[in-house]
Amino acid sequence: MNELLALFNQIRRLDIITPQGQAGILAKESNFVFNYHQSAPVDAAVSLVMPIRQQSYYSGELMGVFSMNRPEGYLRYLIEERLKRLGAPSDMFLLYLAGSHQIGRLSYALEGKVATKDQGETLHTLIHSPSVALFEHLLDKYALTSGISGVQPKTLVPLNAGLPASHSALPLETVIVKAEGADFSCVARNEYLCLSVAKEAGFHVPDFWLSDDGLLLILSRFDRKSDGTPLGFEDMAVLTGRNTARKYEGSYEMIAKAVTIFTGEHSQIELQRLFERVAISCKLKDGDAHLKNVGLLYEHPLAPRYLAPIYDVVCTNIYPELDGQLALKLNQRKRFPTDAELITYGVRLGVEASTAQTVLTRIDAAFEVVCQRLAQDERYHDDDLIERIKKAVYA
Repeated sequence: MNELLALFNQIRRLDIITPQGQAGILAKESNFVFNYHQSAPVDAAVSLVMPIRQQSYYSGELMGVFSMNRPEGYLRYLIEERLKRLGAPSDMFLLYLAGSHQIGRLSYALEGKVATKDQGETLHTLIHSPSVALFEHLLDKYALTSGISGVQPKTLVPLNAGLPASHSALPLETVIVKAEGADFSCVARNEYLCLSVAKEAGFHVPDFWLSDDGLLLILSRFDRKSDGTPLGFEDMAVLTGRNTARKYEGSYEMIAKAVTIFTGEHSQIELQRLFERVAISCKLKDGDAHLKNVGLLYEHPLAPRYLAPIYDVVCTNIYPELDGQLALKLNQRKRFPTDAELITYGVRLGVEASTAQTVLTRIDAAFEVVCQRLAQDERYHDDDLIERIKKAVYA
């Protein structure tokens, strides 16, 4: 830690590394400047919107692909609290702390050296330990080096080799651990229910687990291949040229245009998956499906791009302090759509009306199955969460 503190806000240049090779150097001058190495491999571009070129990339604020995983909310607050005697941490310092421990395929190194990481935890510990004390331990150990965005309390946690036998085949290197926040009660169980509906409906979701006491949600990394190789990931804020502060701007039609542009000949398949993503948020009254909660994956920028699995789905309409609207516009407004309006949206995406109706029917059936199953789960017995979610969904 002393070595890290000696570097506090002294970092002006970082090597940007991809699995395909060294890409270039990010520098903080009067502006942020990124330059590709002349010898950078053609598949080592850092972003779909920053192709390799000799000309420098300049920006008054950190470029989207680098700022995408910048800590927000509680995690940012915690990092600043830990470092408050030194002052506010700079973006360059936070990037170095994250190193390779963030979503996506980019790593940040100082003169070729990546910040060291802790050994890790076991999945068994994360699921079966008392969550309050465990999450405090996880934050204390991993918060400073977690490159992950989002307002909900969360951290990236590396796993060590001590996995229980039943999980030994899982290609897990790091998991995302989310906890209850002070603002929104039951959010871990809420998201577990919503992801369970997506899985039951046959949609692509990461592996996920709920801790024994229902207070922690653990998700496997969707940005890793089965052998652990990092995949590129860029959210729709990056791909539409918006920073995190503007993640609630735009529409689901705009996301569809971005998917069409960036997935090319595979766009029709990906647009149907986008329809599934939008439909489940609408049906489950998830008003937080903003630009950062939809993104594309790829092995490298010259390889095929495809929609990331469904993640960050919560029934927000059970929280009366929220506005009860969609995060983005659909059909030029933020009111939750009817099934007929959703089907119309699907048709505009090129999804046949009958196929769109089948998707909605699958979601409805999956919701009933999951609610019945979780009603038998002791973690849902101490309150009326399932009934509140049902009331919101059927309103």
